[in-house]
Amino acid sequence: MRIVCFCLSMLLAGAVLGQEEPSSKPSPPQSSTVKSRFYVGGWLGASYGDVVSSVQVAPELGYRVHPRFHLGGSLVYRYRKDKRFEPDLTTDEIGGALFGRYFAYGPIFVQGGVEQLSWDFVTAGPGGGLDVVNLDHTAILIGPGFALSMGAKSATYMTFLYDVNYDSGGPNPYDRPWMIRIGVGFGL
Repeated sequence: MRIVCFCLSMLLAGAVLGQEEPSSKPSPPQSSTVKSRFYVGGWLGASYGDVVSSVQVAPELGYRVHPRFHLGGSLVYRYRKDKRFEPDLTTDEIGGALFGRYFAYGPIFVQGGVEQLSWDFVTAGPGGGLDVVNLDHTAILIGPGFALSMGAKSATYMTFLYDVNYDSGGPNPYDRPWMIRIGVGFGL
């Protein structure tokens, strides 16, 4: 809960600091070159507990097809440490994602996409030992979000995504089907 409060505070601080002073001069028209439609950014995620902790990093590249419609992709890296096992299990998990965002009203958007993650799952092995099995998970992620401008070419965003392929009875790379992601984007 402290992490969520901290992230929301950072979003609000970024929005306040990113406000521009009103100018009496009209701003020059923005170019619509192909390069100006690209943006880079990404999101960070962290989960800390007494037993399981993880950190995720996902750099992102996006393209503004239209001011209200964006397409993009990201690489996903997750480090996980699980103290339920002896010795502690540490894993490096990788994947990628493709997404689309439609800005329905001002800064509010809906997002849909697919994420492929290769992750490690621990099972009981022969003779009472443990086996680490590498599994692939394809998540279909949909949900709302909002973006806060931090100036002419940058924004902070927050999405609330639901994994349609989440199986509550089977192995999953995430603890629950809902995910909250906070990220930034910078225009080129």
